[in-house]
Amino acid sequence: MSKLDVNIIIGGPQGGGIDTSAALLSRAFAFSGFEVLSTREFHSNIKGRHSYVHLRAMDGKIYGLRYPPNILVALDPDTIFEHFEDVASGTKIIYDSAFQSSELSQARMIMRDTAARIKTLLESNNLSKNIAGMLEYMKSRGGILIPIPFEQIVREAVDDGVPTRYFNTLGGAITLSIIGIDIDSTKDAIKHIFGNKEKVITPNLEVIDRAYSYAEENKMAGKAIEKNAKKNRMLLTGNDGAAIGKLMGGLRFQTYYPITPASDESTILEEHEAIRWINEENETLGKGGVAVVQTEDEISAIAMASGAALTGARSATATSGPGFSLMAEAISFAGMDEIPLVVTFYQRGGPSTGLPTRNGQADLLFALNTGHGEFPRIVLSSGDVPECIYDSVKALNYAQKYQLPVIHLIDKNLANTTEVVDTIDVKAVKIYNRENVSEKGTYFRYTLDTENGISPMGRFGKQIFWLTGDEHDELGHVTEDPVMRDRQMEKRFRKLETASNEIPIEDKATLIGDSSNDVTLVTWGSQKGPCIEASAELMKKGIRCKILYLKMFNPFPSEFVSKILGESKLNIMIESNMLGQAAQVIRMNTGIDIERRILKYNGRHVTVDEIVEAVENIVKNGIKKVVLTNGA
Repeated sequence: MSKLDVNIIIGGPQGGGIDTSAALLSRAFAFSGFEVLSTREFHSNIKGRHSYVHLRAMDGKIYGLRYPPNILVALDPDTIFEHFEDVASGTKIIYDSAFQSSELSQARMIMRDTAARIKTLLESNNLSKNIAGMLEYMKSRGGILIPIPFEQIVREAVDDGVPTRYFNTLGGAITLSIIGIDIDSTKDAIKHIFGNKEKVITPNLEVIDRAYSYAEENKMAGKAIEKNAKKNRMLLTGNDGAAIGKLMGGLRFQTYYPITPASDESTILEEHEAIRWINEENETLGKGGVAVVQTEDEISAIAMASGAALTGARSATATSGPGFSLMAEAISFAGMDEIPLVVTFYQRGGPSTGLPTRNGQADLLFALNTGHGEFPRIVLSSGDVPECIYDSVKALNYAQKYQLPVIHLIDKNLANTTEVVDTIDVKAVKIYNRENVSEKGTYFRYTLDTENGISPMGRFGKQIFWLTGDEHDELGHVTEDPVMRDRQMEKRFRKLETASNEIPIEDKATLIGDSSNDVTLVTWGSQKGPCIEASAELMKKGIRCKILYLKMFNPFPSEFVSKILGESKLNIMIESNMLGQAAQVIRMNTGIDIERRILKYNGRHVTVDEIVEAVENIVKNGIKKVVLTNGA
């Protein structure tokens, strides 16, 4: 049995230090040798409204997060109000004892519809409409109340006129002490967070000392958990992974216009513009850094990235739904002119501005069909942080090799998921170096004399060719000749056939589990991990599952998917949108209609428990569709 498996939700006001608390917890667990997985759920306002981090630490590989949490840490009264549904028998609720008198009517940062639901709940249970009433409700659900005098503890630790600035450290330290994580790991974590800022580190260490002492004095401290052996690992988000992968893939030029949750990737790249990779097998990596340009809008971003790609630079841009909408025409242009361009597309909740800081997978069909007219593009997606790294390398290679736009889908949940990742061997990364044409003779940029549909690119400034958004002949001159039109269209789409034949099936789709199992869970993106753990748990309940995990949607692995689904007794689609978009893509490419679906579109992450319960409901009760609703 694992010596540690704990789920924690820590919440507070947006901009109130939640990230510091979460970082303290994550790093302390990691320094103790445990695995960590967390995701950040935050409100779209700049400061004040409720945000939280759902974190799990474990002695073994973590595939997904679970509800209800073992511990709920409230750094403000709103967290207690907002998470009333997340408490179950045994959940420990750590909160500032000063919150006790807070009234619901004073919680002005809670959304009106949420406040109305809370009010109705408290009234129906004959409870006072304040924190005391909500705590009583949580207690009736089996919650264990742990009031902590936050201000008193901080004042005993440091002589600071603003004790609230240390509440995030105190909340994290008390939690770690209750769990049984040793104080040295907690102190190492705070040092890691603040780097060489000794004036900040010193008082925070004193708060940690006092927090652990308080827990001991009040018999709250948990039994010390034995550490695991330390090894070199990284604690990365999906944004981090995509940025690292692009650098490893030889990215030389990136553009962006600020938009959630895509911006983090570009700001990470900006911090490492001068990086140098050492790769004995590919000297190209060691020759330069990456130029990152923040443009005036997304139209400029993709146009500038396309221009850089035409010079021979490995080029990319990153955006989210509204920005991708603006890029549609230029993506069509890139398709027409065979521009090797990568667009990292971070999906969030729409339509319009929708849920700008919440999860979604409703842009799959948009990615597959954006841009007017017909042109080849590769569309792939990632399901965990390591995949964000390696898929970013592959996306750049695909763009260069097949000379077309590559759209790399990463959902918001994955972008803001933090995961312990093993150290990456840079030497294992292979970069595709395209073959340029010779410098002599007439250069036919769009030559039809190619079986695979790929026309060699010239060296910028060496060969002359014409670039136009119109249909063109082999030199690039505008033409409306019907025969040339047909031949150029067919040539461009031969590239997609070539890619389909050359890209390994494991980069398109993967079967996880015993192929003879009766039930097939079909999924993509960040549901990958939760489905793997749910499948193991369902097996113990007598429901034998395998997982068909989709990675590439164009070119689509029709034959492989048809075989798996055709041999399965029951297929269940799991995705984070309302219409079952991946199921629609499957039907379009295979003719197989997956009628049983588990969908989530409230903008929150999917948990293991939700999948287990939903699959049981479908298998045992014959229900066709289950909508998941967890999350505050």
